[in-house]
Amino acid sequence: MAVTLPNNVNPELLPMIRQGLITPEKLSLLVELHEIVNRFATTLFTDEKAQEKILEEFGVLPDIITWGDYFQTEVASRYCLESEVSIRKIIDTIRFDLISAHLIFSGKPEYFKNRVRSEALVSKGIDSAFLKAEEEESIHLEILLDYFENLGLSESPLPLQDKIWYEGFQICDVAI
Repeated sequence: MAVTLPNNVNPELLPMIRQGLITPEKLSLLVELHEIVNRFATTLFTDEKAQEKILEEFGVLPDIITWGDYFQTEVASRYCLESEVSIRKIIDTIRFDLISAHLIFSGKPEYFKNRVRSEALVSKGIDSAFLKAEEEESIHLEILLDYFENLGLSESPLPLQDKIWYEGFQICDVAI
């Protein structure tokens, strides 16, 4: 018997749902994550040419097509045993990082991005036990740059609701 999943629920989650690893509350959070990421992304995780090739070779399209699909299934598979509170923090961190990537890299010249990559490369060469805060930050900045480029964040303006959330998040974060 075929199961019809609600919109924005990737079929890859079905085994975890059936096993009771994803509660309705967690599923709601994962749907929210899917929507957040797809609101930012202007590119596909699996581009149309790759989709066509997979369809031709296997007779079906892949389940992971959008970046929302990717993040949703990645968070679900890695953190399905975590609490709803933990998953909320993970989703807020992803949202915060996407907004930060947009704000940091929009309109920046290529030499700035190359400097970020160079500094991260040097930092990655250091044994993790000896990393200083600056080196950890340079590695994280490269992750944000990867988000910016791979998700095509420069192709659309920062959504107003996310800018408002981000500004409120910073105020709350500082106040604590």
